[in-house]
Amino acid sequence: MILRRKIMSIDKEMLRATAKSIVTIPQHYQLEMEASVPEGNEQERCFIWEDPENQDNTIEIVLDLVTGQLKRLAIDREEVGATKEEAKQICLDGAARAVTDQFVAKYAPDSAEYTSVVIDKRGDRIEFAFRQEVGGLPLPNTGCNLTLDSGLNIVRYHLKGRMDRKAFKPVWPASIVDADTVMQQILSDLRMVPTIVSLYPSMYDMKGTEPEYRLVYEPIPGRRSIDAVTGRDMFGPEHYVMPPSHPMLQTDTDTAPKPATDETVSWEQRLGINLEDYVLEKSTDDGERIKSLYQIRAQEEEKPEPDSLSVDAYMERKWGDNLRNFRESSIMLQLEKSTGRLVGFHWMDRWKEGVPTLNREQCWQKADQFLRNVFPDYVHYLQLENDHEESEEEPCDRQFFYLPVYIDGILVNHERVTICVSTSTGEVCTYMGVSYEMIQELTGRSFRPILAAEAAFEYYVEQMKLRLKWYLDRDQEATMFRLLYEPTATFCDEQGKQRTLRYIDAVSGELIWENTRIGL
Repeated sequence: MILRRKIMSIDKEMLRATAKSIVTIPQHYQLEMEASVPEGNEQERCFIWEDPENQDNTIEIVLDLVTGQLKRLAIDREEVGATKEEAKQICLDGAARAVTDQFVAKYAPDSAEYTSVVIDKRGDRIEFAFRQEVGGLPLPNTGCNLTLDSGLNIVRYHLKGRMDRKAFKPVWPASIVDADTVMQQILSDLRMVPTIVSLYPSMYDMKGTEPEYRLVYEPIPGRRSIDAVTGRDMFGPEHYVMPPSHPMLQTDTDTAPKPATDETVSWEQRLGINLEDYVLEKSTDDGERIKSLYQIRAQEEEKPEPDSLSVDAYMERKWGDNLRNFRESSIMLQLEKSTGRLVGFHWMDRWKEGVPTLNREQCWQKADQFLRNVFPDYVHYLQLENDHEESEEEPCDRQFFYLPVYIDGILVNHERVTICVSTSTGEVCTYMGVSYEMIQELTGRSFRPILAAEAAFEYYVEQMKLRLKWYLDRDQEATMFRLLYEPTATFCDEQGKQRTLRYIDAVSGELIWENTRIGL
């Protein structure tokens, strides 16, 4: 209650003056939003100015509602500063660091304690991460992040950890577990699993310019977090892996040839969209998918106009058309052009709360009926994730089912179907499908490993090492820092480019490196 009284008595004129003093606001910019956020638990005062001639040019400043402390700054505009060649020279001298040091000293609390500084150069921008550190290791969620453009202007600032429960600065442990012991524990649990992945040249070091599917070995689990003091894993084994799944039981119907889809029956009819009640409001075609939005014909009730500088008014001006896509009456569907298959469906008001009458098994029967309608041969390509153990929680209003894609018994990485069923009506609220064209392409190929899993294991382990890092544990009654061991296969080359070993090619044995960012 004391905090609430302080907030109620805050001088908003003073906050606006403070915000305008941090950076120069061009005279022709207009104040588009000034509001205390989040609504109902106000802790910050947010200001947004826009260029009326170009709404992409914006300045956003966020201050602590009580103290006036700068918490975030974001400037978006067309850059007119140094060229990329000049920016490269800037990166080589101390000019960029001098600008950030001055800004941090002026606006960040306890800036003298930020003894860890990580710099990452991205194109003609330079990113800085200032952190407190203990034992030569940065403390997460401390300090601040900044970004400079090519003209050495601060265009991003984010003060870390000011809204969290305060964690005491840790001291280095009196003793920690031997690294070799931890490594042996990690290796005993590590296995190489064959997986089909889609590799993109923009993300991986690979030849060619087109993405391609490959059979690879993936290290499972790829991550571990071992408490350096106790030697125990911070999480259970299920934390690091996707839930197990099982093949679908095929019936005689599933093995029989599938009849051709009746193209005379529209998707609106198949999905139960009554065009007497709903109207097609928008349809877009991106070359691969056709996306359609339906809205109910009934006239919506007029709502009172919000304050012109409020969050609601700003969002309506900025993203009103997109926000209306998510009205309770909206229905959205996506069709794959090449195959005519449904790949996305969402009926907004079908998941409204009601009295749950269906259990999980009954909801799965509804999901199965839906899948057989929109994906008749799904049992050949999808597996069903195993249910979690029954809990004693209150009945839920929806049941979710996840079905990863398998080709010849091999998982296709990051490809799965999600389907959500209302427990009160049995209707499908959401369907997130996968590309049937992709499935057809993969089923036409033969994925058989040539490299043995044991050889892939040796290749991966040769590149793996342990690192120590601080971890902010918020799951305890008192938030605290813990020192962890983590395995990593990340390296920086002579040019400062960071790469992480993700996969081993299951046919050629090639090491597949992902281009990764320096952790800020």
